[in-house]
Parts: sequence; C-alpha cells; structure tokens
Amino acid sequence: MTYWKPLVPAVALALSTATTATAAQTGGPGHDAPSAPAVPDCAWHPLGHRSSNVAYPDSNSQYWLLHYTVREGLTIELDGRYPDARYASFASYDASRDSFPGPDGSPSVLTDHRISPDRGSHNPYREHSRPGGKFTVSVTDRATGRRSTLPLSPAGTPEGAEGTVIYRVYLPHGEIRLPKVTFLHDGHRVRVATCDDALTADRSTSARDAAGTGPGAFSTAGEPARPAFARLGGSGLYPNPDNAYVATGFDAPPSGQVLVVRGKAPAGTTGDRSRPWSDPNARVRYWSMCDNLWWGPGEVVANPMPDGTVNTGCRTVYDTRLTADGTYTYVVGTEQQRTTVESVPGVTFLPLSAATPTDQHLLILRNMLADPGFAEAIQQVPVGSGPARTAQVMGDHYPRAAYCDLTTLTTSGPQACPVV
Repeated sequence: MTYWKPLVPAVALALSTATTATAAQTGGPGHDAPSAPAVPDCAWHPLGHRSSNVAYPDSNSQYWLLHYTVREGLTIELDGRYPDARYASFASYDASRDSFPGPDGSPSVLTDHRISPDRGSHNPYREHSRPGGKFTVSVTDRATGRRSTLPLSPAGTPEGAEGTVIYRVYLPHGEIRLPKVTFLHDGHRVRVATCDDALTADRSTSARDAAGTGPGAFSTAGEPARPAFARLGGSGLYPNPDNAYVATGFDAPPSGQVLVVRGKAPAGTTGDRSRPWSDPNARVRYWSMCDNLWWGPGEVVANPMPDGTVNTGCRTVYDTRLTADGTYTYVVGTEQQRTTVESVPGVTFLPLSAATPTDQHLLILRNMLADPGFAEAIQQVPVGSGPARTAQVMGDHYPRAAYCDLTTLTTSGPQACPVV
C-alpha cells in the first residue's frame, strides 16, 4: 500500500499558513535587543469536513490548527478548559506535518487524561467530576517544571522552521471553548486572537477545488480487485499519535453491486461525555470506519442531502449495527442505493461520494487509545505491514471486504456475500 505518499504535496498546499511578524516584533535587521516572538495571524484555524476537508478527517471530530515559527527560547501557553467530549488532545508536528518523539522519547501528544488541572480544578478524564475545569499546556523545548508540556520541535530543528499544534475534540457535548494562546520569548508576552471562523467555519469551497484533483481512479480491466486492508501510519498528514490506522483503496463497485466489509468491532467507550480513562469495560477509547476520496488532499465523503443535512462517510459504535458478538457489516454504495441497503437487517450503509461516485475511494479503520492488553488492536500491527500480516495480528477484528450483487444482498442477506 502506497496510497498516502502521493497525497502529501496537495495536503501541504491546502494547509500551508504563513506566520506574520512586524519589524518591531522581530527587532528588524541588525537589532540585538530582546525581541517579541513572531506570531501567527490568528489562533486555531478550523479543519475538518465542514471547512477545508483535507488529510482524511474523521467527521465525528473537530480539529483546530495553531501554526508557529520555531525559535530558540520560545514557549507557547495554551490556557483552556476541559471539554465535555469522548476525547480531546493536543499534538505538535514538525515542518513535514509528522508527529515526532519528545525529549523522553514519547510521541508529541498530550491526551486529555494526561493534562494536569490548574490548582483548584479537576480533570474529568482522570476522576469523575464536572467538565470545564481549567488547565495550562506549555509548548516549549525549555524545562518549565510543568507536567503538561508538549515539545515545540524535534531536536536539531533550525530556527525559522514551521511547526503546528492541533487541538482535537471527538464527539463533543455542548460548547467547546478554545484555549487562549500566548507566545512568550525574551520576557515578552504576546496574546494571539482566536480566528474569526474558528467555531463558525462553513464549507464554502471544496478541498478539491482548492488543491486540484490529484490522481484519478485506478485503471482496471474487468472485475475490480478485491480490496485488502493494510497498516498505514499517515506520514505527512498530521496523524494522531493516539490513533492507529488500517486502510484500503478500492474501485467503485460495478453497476448493480456494492462493497461489503465485515469485521469485529472492538469494545469502546460510549457517549459524548467526558469520563475517566482507562475504562475496564473498553478495549479502545473510540473506533470508526470512514469512506474517503483517494485523490488529492484526502476528503472524507460528505454528501449534501435535500433536507439540508450532510451524509458523511464515517460510522462508529453509536451508528453502526452490531451482531450479538460485536460484528459489523458495512455496505458501501451510492446514495441511490441507500434506502435499499438500509432495509437489509444487520447492515450499515456507507456512502460513496455523490459528486464523484465512480472515482477511487479509500476506507480507513481507526482504533484510538487501545488497551495495551488488546492483542488484536491495530496498534499491535507494525506500520507498513501488508494485508496478510495485518490480518494475522488483528484476527476477527480485521476488516474483510468483497463486492456483492445488491440483489443478492437484499434477497439472501449479508451472509450471502462472503468476505475472505
């Protein structure tokens, strides 16, 4: 599987945001006096299927980006409140849009339950408490004495390099308060205003219009090849260090057919409220299956409906039909096939793109924060493993796929569509 690498240039183009600095902030050429830090135009650019829709976003989550310029001695303070949500995290990325190891070798991510509360507040992801408690996260390469610290950049990064912090919130309940952002350098403190569209962004243009079409669908002769999932890392696409991914590209089903995908879902936490982690009843914090367009910047399917809603390409435990043993059966088809598919007991519909249903698509299965004892988790599969090795490790949790006649599915049920 090499689907990810051709997409990186388009994603880089779509997500590039320049930081701004005046001569007074930098001290200007020839100035040796302590200088205020260069700061971005605003904090928390929105990202996701409602805004730019790039880098394969999960439609059950919201993302905000804070861009910065690496500088020796720079610290960025994030003052926020714990959201009421299934999951939240901050992660820092290098100029290649990759996560990197911090000074202690751990990934550059601070997950909700690892963020220490301010004095007098409580963390609802550590103990049963009301959400809204305060926290302070420092993004820095300096020793601060604070436990809630993210590395600013990999060791050896030159000054002037680009860096990014992403704030992620999955399945939020109620209002999200974005953290206040302050840049500190040489005794200067500069507060950065929140972007005007941070919480009101609407998708005015598609990422395809902004970044080009990218590679087209595979050229195939006769029946399309059976899709097979393999373990990917998401390099260059702001991968979430708390997630692990398996994915497969696939050609649109031939006329009168659908794509059937079956596997066992891991036991996960439920609902959209914050709760302590880890959970003795869960093997993962969250999981999802998402259908995306393969070309270009990596859009998740988001089909506008006549009633004004959007049918997105992601499903998770709350909108997936499961058998008694936790097995799912996804059926991927066109919006015109949706009513027929959803009439079949025990299956869950996943849409192809309504705008380009015949283009090649990409299915991605995510596991988030897997229990270390969960031997079949995607996290246990070495990155870069092919389908055979991935299936061997994941066992019944491996998603198996096959094309099937829609008539066969509706008359004989999903068991008549064998997947191997």
